[in-house]
Amino acid sequence: MRCSQIRKMISPYVDDDLTPDELNVFTSHVHECQACKEELEETQTVHRLFASAVGFEAPPGFATRVMAHLERTEETGLSRLRCLFTGRPFFLRTAEIAFALVIVLIGMISGNLLVADRTSVRQPTVQTSFSLDLFQATPTDSVAGIYMRLAENGGEE
Repeated sequence: MRCSQIRKMISPYVDDDLTPDELNVFTSHVHECQACKEELEETQTVHRLFASAVGFEAPPGFATRVMAHLERTEETGLSRLRCLFTGRPFFLRTAEIAFALVIVLIGMISGNLLVADRTSVRQPTVQTSFSLDLFQATPTDSVAGIYMRLAENGGEE
């Protein structure tokens, strides 16, 4: 077995939850593999620490007070929920819902306007941005520009 499979068996081993076959495979691997043996020892140390921890008893009536507090909290939560639906007039609740829907609708429309494809405004593409037509290879007032004009006009200026 691989170490990853053995490491998954460490906790069941510490809890005595391995079958006899698994136990044989586990113990033989741990005797041969130092890394898995160290991991087992660390897990056993942590297990012993938790097992030796001192338990404390709750004070008398603690469970009763906790349960009563939970019941009050549940009642308060339900009364707040009831107040949400029954505490205000129907018109006011309807107006609040309509206002929230209008805000959501405005948000959706403005979002669509921000991401809408604007075909009327053509953005230059990379290909047209680097077109040779945009660049003048020889400025007209340079020696090369004068030579090009002479060459085009057949030597006449």
